[in-house]
Amino acid sequence: MEEVETARWFRAAIAWVSSCLAVLAVMLLGAVPTAGAQDLELSADERAYIAARGPVSVGVVADNDPYSFYRNGNIMGWTVDLIGVIGTMTGLDFKLRMGSWSDVYGQFRAGGLDVIADISETEERSRFITFTDPYHLRRTVLYENVDQPFDRPLTLDQLKQKRIGIIRDIYYADALREIGVTPVTYATYRDLMAAVAFGWVDGVLAAEMTGNFFLRENGFTNVANAGTPPLTAVALEDFRLGVLSRDGSEDAAMLADILEKAITAMPTDTLDAITTRWLSYRSERSMSTGPLRLLPEEQAFVKGAPPLKIGFSLDYEPFSYLDNGRGKGFAEDITQYIASATGLVFERVYDNWSGLLRRFREGELDVVTNISYTDERAEFTLYSDLYHRVPNAVFLPSGAGPYEGLESLEGKSIGISRDIYYADALKARFEDVREFDSREELMQSLSDREIDVVITSLSNGTAIIRQQGLINIQIGGEFLMDGVEREDLRFGVSPRYPYLRSIIDHALESISLSRWEEMERRWLGPPMAGMETDRDLLSGEERKYLADKGTIRVCVEPRSPPYTVIDEEGYFSGAIAEIIGLMGERGRFDRQIKPVALPTADAESALAADCDVLPFAARENMRDTIFDLAPPYLDIALAVAAPLQAPFVSSLRELSGQRVGIVPTHVPADMLKTRYPDVELVEIDSEREGLDAIEDGDLDAVVGPLDSLAYLIAGMNSNDVKISGRIPEGLQVVVATVPDEPYLGRIFGKLVVNLDPEAIERIISGQKLAPFKRAIDYRLLLGTAAIGLFVLLLSLYWVRKLRSLNRALNKANSKLHEVSITDGMTGLYNRSYFVERGEAEFDLSRQRGVRFTVAMLDVDHFKPINDRMGHVFGDACLKHLADILNAHFLRSGDLVARYGGEEFVAYTLSGEADQVRAFLERLRERVAVSPAEVNEVILSLTVSIGFYSAVPGVADTLEQYIDRADSYLYEAKRSGRNRVNGNL
Repeated sequence: MEEVETARWFRAAIAWVSSCLAVLAVMLLGAVPTAGAQDLELSADERAYIAARGPVSVGVVADNDPYSFYRNGNIMGWTVDLIGVIGTMTGLDFKLRMGSWSDVYGQFRAGGLDVIADISETEERSRFITFTDPYHLRRTVLYENVDQPFDRPLTLDQLKQKRIGIIRDIYYADALREIGVTPVTYATYRDLMAAVAFGWVDGVLAAEMTGNFFLRENGFTNVANAGTPPLTAVALEDFRLGVLSRDGSEDAAMLADILEKAITAMPTDTLDAITTRWLSYRSERSMSTGPLRLLPEEQAFVKGAPPLKIGFSLDYEPFSYLDNGRGKGFAEDITQYIASATGLVFERVYDNWSGLLRRFREGELDVVTNISYTDERAEFTLYSDLYHRVPNAVFLPSGAGPYEGLESLEGKSIGISRDIYYADALKARFEDVREFDSREELMQSLSDREIDVVITSLSNGTAIIRQQGLINIQIGGEFLMDGVEREDLRFGVSPRYPYLRSIIDHALESISLSRWEEMERRWLGPPMAGMETDRDLLSGEERKYLADKGTIRVCVEPRSPPYTVIDEEGYFSGAIAEIIGLMGERGRFDRQIKPVALPTADAESALAADCDVLPFAARENMRDTIFDLAPPYLDIALAVAAPLQAPFVSSLRELSGQRVGIVPTHVPADMLKTRYPDVELVEIDSEREGLDAIEDGDLDAVVGPLDSLAYLIAGMNSNDVKISGRIPEGLQVVVATVPDEPYLGRIFGKLVVNLDPEAIERIISGQKLAPFKRAIDYRLLLGTAAIGLFVLLLSLYWVRKLRSLNRALNKANSKLHEVSITDGMTGLYNRSYFVERGEAEFDLSRQRGVRFTVAMLDVDHFKPINDRMGHVFGDACLKHLADILNAHFLRSGDLVARYGGEEFVAYTLSGEADQVRAFLERLRERVAVSPAEVNEVILSLTVSIGFYSAVPGVADTLEQYIDRADSYLYEAKRSGRNRVNGNL
C-alpha cells in the first residue's frame, strides 16, 4: 500500500513539473470579439442587391506583411483571407486593388474604390466614411533581445535611456520624440526586427502580429515580445472596412450594412484560424496542401524500402543535437513526422557536420538533414524543399565594438564550421579562415581569444553561448556577402533514391499549419522561462463540447506493461496512465477507464467495445480506418524474444519458416505479414503468453515492443528466454478517437502536440524500472545488469551487421534502378522514365489545379560539331550540358531527361506563367556562358528551348504538352536559335 501511495505521489509530482515546464505559445492577437458571432441574416432587399451587384473593388495596402502583400504572382495575406471569407458568406464578388497606403487611400477618397480595408476610424474620417465594427485590433508591443532583456516592469525612464527602433514614418514617431524617446528609424520591418536581433538597438516597437511574422520568417530566434510599452502615444489600431459615404446613395448604405452584418457574424474561430495560417506562413515554403497523398510509385518505394540511414548534426541546436544521448531539435521533429506520415523507417546517425557530409558523399548515409544548397554538393545530392532559412551572424569578443561590414574583418582570424556551405567563398575573400569540427569548440575558441571572429548561424551561435555560459561574446551583426545566401535548411537525399526526395517533399507539404507552428514554437521560439503556462489550449466551442459530452470512455488493454496495466482492483497504471493524466490536466475532462482487450487491430473491434478514445493505438494499424488519429507521441522499438540458445537476429527474414508470435495490436501486423511472407506469424493475446509458449516449445520467437519484452523477461523466474535482436520496423503510438465526434479528434490533437517530450521520456524511463522497485534482491540485480549489458552488446552487434547488409543491398538496388531509368551516356533519366513519371505528375497536377510545364531543349548546330570534332567530343558536350541541366532543375516538381540525340526534355510544377519563361531564360543564358572543355578544346554551346505551360484540363494529355513544346522549339530554331519560345 505504501508503494502505491509513493507511486501516486511520484506521478503527481511529474505532472506538476510538466505543467510548470510547458511553454506559452507566441500570443496570437485575434479578432475583436463580435456580437456573438451569429449566423449571417440578410434581408430580401440585401440579397437582391447582391444578386444584381457587379464586382466590388476593395483597396488593400501593398508590402503590409502578413496582412496584405504581393508574392508569387498573387495578392495574399491575413486581410485577403478575411475578405475572401466575407465574399463566401455574402456572395459579393470582391476585386482586390493593391498599392501604397497613399495611393489606395487617394483612390478611395476620389471614388475609385468601393471599399477600403484595414482602416482605423477617426473623427475626421467618419465625416465621409461609413465604418464597420473592428475585426482586428493591432497592438504595438516592445521587442527585446532575449540575451539583453529590459528590466521589469517596463518604465518610460528606461525607454528614454535605450536605443529604440521604429518603422520610418510610423504615426507615433513625433509623439515619441516629444516625450523624450529618440527613435532609430528603419525602412522595412525586416530591417527593424534584424536591428534588435543583431544588437543594433536595444529594442523595437512594432505591431505585434507583424513583428511575430517577421521574426519567424527570418529566423530571428533570439528576439522576444517584452509586452506593451508604457506609452500613451502608441495607440491600439482598430482595423475596419470603410465604405465611402455619398449623399443619398442607397448603394453605398446597402453595401456598408451588408459588410457590417458579415463582420458581426464572423466566427471568432475563423479569424483565429486565419491568424494561425499567416503567422505560420513562410515565403519559401509550401503551405499545407491537405492530407498526404503519394503516387503509386512512391507507395511502392515506401513498401519495399529498407531502413534508411539519416544523418543529424550532434551540435546544431536548436535544429538537431544530442541531449543525454537522445536526439532533439526541429529537424528531429520534422523527421519523426515524415516517418509517421509515410511509413518510412529511419535509422539515425549523429556526427559533426564535416563527418556527416563526408559519409553522405561516400554513400554511407541515405539522407542528411540541415543541408544547404551549393553547386558542388548538387553533384551528389537531391535536395528537398527547404523547411527553414537561418540568418548568419558575426560574433565578436565583448567590447570589440560593432561589426562594420566585411572590410572590418581584414587581417583578422575568422573561425567557421568545417565544410560550411560558404567556406570556399570566405577563404577566397580572407587569408586567415580557420575551420573547426565542433561548433562548441568554435565558440569556445572565440571566448578564449584564440580567434578574432566567428561566423555561424544566429540561432546556433546564441544557443551555444547560453548553454556554455560564454558571457564574453557578443553579436556583432549580420553576416552578408555577395554570393552567400542565408543558410537554407533542407533534406539531402542520395541520388540512389529519386522517389525519396519527392516523398519527403510531399510529406513537408502535408504538415498542417498548426503542426508547423507548434514545432517552431517549441524549437525556434525565444526562451520563455518564467512566463505563464496556463494558456487554455481549447476553444470555447471545444470546452462546450466537453461539458455536454460528460465522461469520456478511454479504452486500454489491461496487460501491456510497462505501458498499460489494470490490476484486479481496477487501478490503472503504467506509462499511458501517466500520459493520459497529463492530457487530462491540460484538457480538464472527466474520463472512465475501460479495460478492453481488443481481439484485432481493426476499427470494428474498437467500435464494438464502445470506446471514445484509444490512447495506445499503433498508427500503422489504424492508418486506413475511419478513426481520427492525433499525431504520434511515442516511438517504440520492436524486438525479438527467443530461446536462450537461439542466434542473434537483425531482421525477421532470418526467422523464415519459424513460428513467431505477435500481438496484432502491438506491432504493425499487416506490414510484417507483407514484408515477411515466409515467416509464420501466429496471433497471440499477450507477450507474456508468447514468452510462456517459447519456454514450452510451442513458438520459436515472439516479436513485440522491446520495453515490454524486457520488462516481462526481467520478471520471469526462468533464464530460458532472451532478447535476441531488434528489427528495423518500429511502432508509432497515436491517440485514436471515434470518427463521428470531430471535436474529440481536434481536442486530443491539440493535447498531444502540446505534450512535453521530456516529461514523456521521464515517464517511460520511470516505468521501465517498475519491476525493480522492490526490496533489493542481489541475484535479481546482477541478472538485470547482465540483461542490460547483453541488450547493449546486442544493439551494437545489430547496428554493425545491419549497416553492412544495408550497404550491400543498397549498392545492388541502386545499380539495378539506375540501369532501368537512366540514360547511360549522360546519366540523366531516360525518355521512358520521363513519360512514366511525367504522366503521374500530370494527373496529379490536373487533380490539384497546378500549372504543369513541359520544355523541349535542343543543342544548336550540333551535327556540325559531331561531324567536325567526332562523336566522342560530341558525347562529352552532351554530358557537359546534362550537368548544367541537373544543376538547374533542382526544385521540387522538376525532372529532366534525355529525349534522344541532342534533344532533352523537362517538366516543372513550379512557378507562375511569367516565372516559367524567366526560369528557362536563365537556363539558356547559363548554357551560353558555360563552354564545354574537352581535351583542352573549349567550345561554346547554345540551346533553343520550346515550352508549353498551363493547368491541365480534363481532356489534356502529357503527349499533347510534349507536342506543343516541340512545336515551339521548332519555331525557336527557325527564328534564329539560342532563344526561348513558348505559349505566353
